[in-house]
Amino acid sequence: MSFHANRHVSLSLVCSVCLLAFAARPVADAAQGQKAALVTVIADAKAPITDLTARDFIVYDDNTKREVTTAERSMDPLSIVLLVDIGQPPMSTMPPAQDLRASFGAFVQVVRANNPGADIALGEFANASVITVDFGKPADLDDKIAKLYPDQPTGGVLLEALADAGKRLMGKPAPRRAIVSVDFSSPELSGEKAMRPAVQSVHDCGATLWAVSVRGTTVTDAIREEVLNQITKANGGQRLTVADASGLRGGLTAVANSLSSQYIVTFARPSGSPKVTRFETTRGAKVLLSPFMR
Repeated sequence: MSFHANRHVSLSLVCSVCLLAFAARPVADAAQGQKAALVTVIADAKAPITDLTARDFIVYDDNTKREVTTAERSMDPLSIVLLVDIGQPPMSTMPPAQDLRASFGAFVQVVRANNPGADIALGEFANASVITVDFGKPADLDDKIAKLYPDQPTGGVLLEALADAGKRLMGKPAPRRAIVSVDFSSPELSGEKAMRPAVQSVHDCGATLWAVSVRGTTVTDAIREEVLNQITKANGGQRLTVADASGLRGGLTAVANSLSSQYIVTFARPSGSPKVTRFETTRGAKVLLSPFMR
C-alpha cells in the first residue's frame, strides 16, 4: 500500500470515530420524545441572520420530517480561538500584514457587536504553535491584532495549532465553542503524526472549525487539506477558500456573522436512532448541525 493510501485510511478511521461520537454531546434539557440541537445558520458578509423562529426551520430524521417545537437564537457564551499563519510569503511577495490586521479586526468587531461577552483567544503558527493572547484579555487581543506581521520562516504547523486550540477550549462553557483558522499555502510541517491529535482535540472539545484558506493557484499540502476538509465536514463548521489575502476580510466577516446566527432548535423525535438528521430553513439559508444535541 502506498504512503498516500495509508494516510487516507488513517484519517478516515479517525474521522469516522468523530462522526459517530459527535452526536452524543448534550446541549440542553429536552422533554421526553424531543431533541434539542445547536445549529448554525450560514450567513454572508452583510449581516447575521437573527430573526428566525420555529416556523422557519425544517428538520428531517433520515427521510422523516419532524415537528419543530421551538427555535431561539442561542445566548450561550461564545468562545473562539483564532489561529493565524504568520509564515513569510515567497520572496518578492509583500507580506499581507494590512489584510491580516483589517480582516481579524473586522471579525472581532462583528463578533463582539452580536455576542456580548464573547471570549476570544489568539494563536499564531509558523514553525511552532503559540497562543499569544489567552482568553479574558480583550485589550491585549486588539493590540496584538493591530500588530500582526507574517515574519516567521515559511512553513506552518497548523495541525499542531488545532490540537492546542482544542485543549484551550476544553475549559470554556459549552456548547458554543469555535476555532477559526487562517492559513496560506505554506508547507504543513506537522507531518502525518499530527493528524490524529488534531482531529481528536477538536472532537474532544466539541468545537466547530471554520477554516479560511488563501490558495490562489498554488499547489497545497495534501495532509493539511484532508484534515481541514474532514474536520469542518464532520463537526458543523465550514471551509472557505479565497484567491488572495484581500479576500480574507469578506471570508472572516461571513464566519463572524454565521457564528452570530446560532440557534437552539427543539424538535419531536418519538423514537428511533436515525442515521442522518438534517436541518433546512424555509428561506433557503443553509443550516449546519453542531456536535451538541440532546
